[in-house]
Amino acid sequence: MDDIVINVLFEELQRRQNNKAWMRTLRDTSNPFNTPEEVFRKMFRFPRNLAHEYFLQMHQFLEDGQRSTRIPAVTQFFIALHFYAHGSYQKSIGKDRDHSVCQSSVSRCLHRVTNTIVNHLAPRFIKFPQTIDEITDVKNGFFDKFGFPGVVGAIDGTHIAIVCPPFGGIPPGNVYLNRKNFYSINAQIICDSALKILSLNCRYPGSVHDAAIWQMSAIFRHLRNNYRNGDRTSWLLGDAGYPLQPFLLLPIAGVNPETPQGRYSQAHIRARNTVERCIGVVKGTFRCLLKDRTLHYKPAFAAKLIIACATLHNNNMENELEDHDDPDNDHDNVDFADLYQEGINTRNLVIRNYFTD
Repeated sequence: MDDIVINVLFEELQRRQNNKAWMRTLRDTSNPFNTPEEVFRKMFRFPRNLAHEYFLQMHQFLEDGQRSTRIPAVTQFFIALHFYAHGSYQKSIGKDRDHSVCQSSVSRCLHRVTNTIVNHLAPRFIKFPQTIDEITDVKNGFFDKFGFPGVVGAIDGTHIAIVCPPFGGIPPGNVYLNRKNFYSINAQIICDSALKILSLNCRYPGSVHDAAIWQMSAIFRHLRNNYRNGDRTSWLLGDAGYPLQPFLLLPIAGVNPETPQGRYSQAHIRARNTVERCIGVVKGTFRCLLKDRTLHYKPAFAAKLIIACATLHNNNMENELEDHDDPDNDHDNVDFADLYQEGINTRNLVIRNYFTD
């Protein structure tokens, strides 16, 4: 009887090993790049040629030595792309016939690809305009489309849902509970008229207000310093959640659309709407960022996933003005009342020069 049991167990073990070897062979010989374009777009929500360009730029960072059981770089790449596109559970992604890996391998692949994008591609893909030519191109884009002068970007915040972090962590989990009553990261996005992301700041919990994130950001300091150095013709466009400043213009509520103030506000609303469209496009493409696909990761890695998706959203390889917090920032030396009054003056000047008959 014991011999029969042993034989059955041995046969079952042999069957599992053969099946595992077959699945590994299937995984290593499959190549989603050979998938028809229409099917590829449905699977990964990304153009095949653009995905191939990204893969060529990161595959050298995904090689995993000479182990016979190593997961090919192309498989790692598509496991991550699959997650970004659908936000599925890791186990279900691993069961896909093109991947055929266990849940822990999916997790390692997702972390490796995401870290590669954040460390090697994001610094070249996400760029706030700095040179005269770059600034002029962004301004011309907004003026040609919306008739609004001087715009170097449209700004807004968006909440990316995450699971509740530990309440004993730093920061504690309760600070991630936003005003809409779910846990999130509040990501600040600035984009141009073509929906290209120029700046991304996803370092803050969902309870932090858009205005607070803005006034702790590198872009605030950058534009403020430019203003102090004499730049009076560059500004962002924001909604009522932001403070009026000479380099951050807001619409005027409740004005007659036939007046100069009304024409200014209508043009402002149309131009600023680009950032809302940009956020919609990013979340529609990378569905892991949708509220109902809540990211089941710690805030630090969830922020990296947001950066990775934003990087893939852009398609220009340029340098980035990094949006990090300065531990030695001089917020105490900023007179926000003066900035508000200067913002009113700047807005009135724009209305007088561009929206008065």
